Amino acid sequence: MRSSVVCTLLAGIAALSPIALAGPDWIEDGDAGSTLGEAQVVVGVGQLSKIIGSLGSALGDPDYEDMYLIRVISPTTFRFDLSDAGFDTQVWLFNVTQANEAFGLLANDDTVEGPQSVLTNTATDNTGAMLTQPGIYALAISGAGRVPVSRTGLIYHFTNSTEISGPDGPGGLNPHSGWVGEGVTGEYRIDLIGCDFVAVPAPGVGLIAGAALLVGMRRRR
Repeated sequence: MRSSVVCTLLAGIAALSPIALAGPDWIEDGDAGSTLGEAQVVVGVGQLSKIIGSLGSALGDPDYEDMYLIRVISPTTFRFDLSDAGFDTQVWLFNVTQANEAFGLLANDDTVEGPQSVLTNTATDNTGAMLTQPGIYALAISGAGRVPVSRTGLIYHFTNSTEISGPDGPGGLNPHSGWVGEGVTGEYRIDLIGCDFVAVPAPGVGLIAGAALLVGMRRRR
């Protein structure tokens, strides 16, 4: 199905997520959140090359996953690489629909080199899932053991840990609703190719305190 993107950024106090400006790189501002409604909107100027953050479970509420809204500008060359993370990672990519729901698209657990994750634009399982259109996507990271679910179960199923999976779990046809499992935690750096910030802030604005982001994208199947 052909996909379309409609993205309108409305300035205001009702924030979809905390936002900070970080030049060509993005450093997690507080907690990036776990669902689309709490995802951290990556806003800035220039090409987005790195996202730096951390997951933790030592103090307060456990932080087992982070989700960001990013813009993919080159679907054929894009790459998410967590080879410098300090723990066993998993990476998840979601379509964002016109109804403001996140549907599973691609995911990876391990590479043949080790337990850190790498994601490119095409599934290597038998789902045929592929990122083909530029636009805004939800990118999430979790540690091994922590996985996304919809109301009908797991969104992804890994036949083997090194595959790039499409949304072939029992919950793959429904929007993301939460997470299950207790994942490992640590600091991470996501290296990105073919990606950009979601929006450019107004001239002279050093910190955007709040924004409501309405993102439209028809589900890719």
